[in-house]
Amino acid sequence: MQLAKLRETTAWLLMGVAVVLLLWIAAASGTLMDSAKSSELSDAKVRADIFAKSVAAAMFPRKDLFEIHFLVNALKLDRTLSYAALLAQNGLVISHSDPGMIGAKDTSRRSESARRSGIPMMQTYKGEDGENYYYFSNPVVIGKKRLGTAVMAVSDSTLQPELEPLRQKLRLIFFASLAALPLLWQLLVLMRRERRAAELKSAMIHTVSHEFNNSITVINASLFLLRETEPDINDERRGAIYATLQFEMRSLERYVANILNEARMEAGRFKLQKQGIILRALIYSIVTSMDALLRQKRISISMDMPDVPVEVEADREAMSLVVSNLVGNAIKYTPKEGSIFVRLGADDARGRLVFSIENSGKGLRPEEIRKLKREFYRTEDGKAAASGFGLGLRITNELLRLHGSELEIRGEPGRSACFLFSLSIAKDKDKGRHLESGR
Repeated sequence: MQLAKLRETTAWLLMGVAVVLLLWIAAASGTLMDSAKSSELSDAKVRADIFAKSVAAAMFPRKDLFEIHFLVNALKLDRTLSYAALLAQNGLVISHSDPGMIGAKDTSRRSESARRSGIPMMQTYKGEDGENYYYFSNPVVIGKKRLGTAVMAVSDSTLQPELEPLRQKLRLIFFASLAALPLLWQLLVLMRRERRAAELKSAMIHTVSHEFNNSITVINASLFLLRETEPDINDERRGAIYATLQFEMRSLERYVANILNEARMEAGRFKLQKQGIILRALIYSIVTSMDALLRQKRISISMDMPDVPVEVEADREAMSLVVSNLVGNAIKYTPKEGSIFVRLGADDARGRLVFSIENSGKGLRPEEIRKLKREFYRTEDGKAAASGFGLGLRITNELLRLHGSELEIRGEPGRSACFLFSLSIAKDKDKGRHLESGR
């Protein structure tokens, strides 16, 4: 459920980013285009200055018309230019990118302003075709002598090819952001439906599990009354039946606890209540409660526990379920007359307490180990050996993660399976010894 909320929050964030980006593009596209246009005009100004200096070299010490015409026509190769020309001080066109203009007189107002100015200029005017033109002029000077005026012009239409890539990018980003909005909205709708379905599932599981738990309580009480009122309480067969029933009741309780905790974790309502616990005592208690089934399947169990009790900070109910799941699974999937080895030891180098349980049997293949902690996955050998839902190991792993740990699984095909986890050792070890001695 927390993951679903995170995904929904991320989708809302992406929706907000798309809307902001859309508004920004709409508001800033004009500014960006103007900025790009200004940059192109600045480049044109630089080219006009270079053109004037090149023409000055072609006019001194004597006028080289061939080189002047070459410079003018070479400049016209620039796609952004409408035309280029060299004017005498009386307005006579010495050279022009349009050969028909050579020898004519340019008496336009912009030409007169350019020829009177002693500095570079940029003038704008509306052409006969209705377009905006940008007229650049530079005096052609050798020393203090002015030889003429170099002019060149660009128009909005000649600037378009240079501005079009930016315009296309802005258009693409705009439409991509616009297209993303309905997709993100649909994604949000689907996420909401998924969250509501998960909430409904959680509520239903909680209700069913609650009722199931009530039934287990009634059956437990009835079993207790039968044992207390049974006239032949020492009958071995009846005792075995009672023990089997008691184990199955505990297994059902564990199933219910697994389902309830899964629902709580999905809903984000599972809260740990950590306290100092002695894991050794908890393990002894759980193994003892399953003694009847161990004897029934003639399974030998050996335990290697530390002589000095070690305390860990953990949620007692959660760790009880973790150990119950692992011990219960080991008994369930160990064949008759098999063996189980439980070990609890301190890893002083890491400051952690390590629990492991290994059982004989058909073992595990590497691909099965990768899948075992997933919800509802069970191996084919596991399905043949016992009934179940494949939920226990997933819940175990999730509970361990909440404690900063993780379930580790090892196995050898045809030999054994081993399940391990570790918990941080509490700093106050004396407190652990005190709790152990008083249990």
